[in-house]
Amino acid sequence: MSLIRITSVAFGLLAAVTIANAQAPKTKLPMAVEAAFRKAYPNATIKTSSSEKGDGKLQYEIESVDGKTNRDVVYLADGTVVAIEEQIDAAAVPSPVVTALKARYPKATVTKYEKLTKGTAISYEMELKGVSVKEAEIAPDGTFIIPKPVKK
Repeated sequence: MSLIRITSVAFGLLAAVTIANAQAPKTKLPMAVEAAFRKAYPNATIKTSSSEKGDGKLQYEIESVDGKTNRDVVYLADGTVVAIEEQIDAAAVPSPVVTALKARYPKATVTKYEKLTKGTAISYEMELKGVSVKEAEIAPDGTFIIPKPVKK
């Protein structure tokens, strides 16, 4: 009787571990999207993928990890890149961005830095603690995008 009980407990634990380790569901990606991603990031692991309408077109988002870098890439069905969001170190943030952030939110603690690329436009997004806003997006020249610039 105790062997059956031990086997049942072991099976239950194995099932629980399997469920806990399961990844979020992945959307089936068009071949062009997967090929473009694999070509650009051959060492990256896809964590999740999803699709949604953006600007009237179906877009595919791939959340990935490449070594220590977390990266989200949004593609059109033909493999064209729409946007890239990449986690970066504080040292990679341009000084005008850091200066603007510290001037507006001197008590903020940054918990995450990301570089955003949409076409040729680059901006930097920071997740914040200790202030009234939770995130700020700033252009490389130090101009705030989110929250909106303060009117003078």
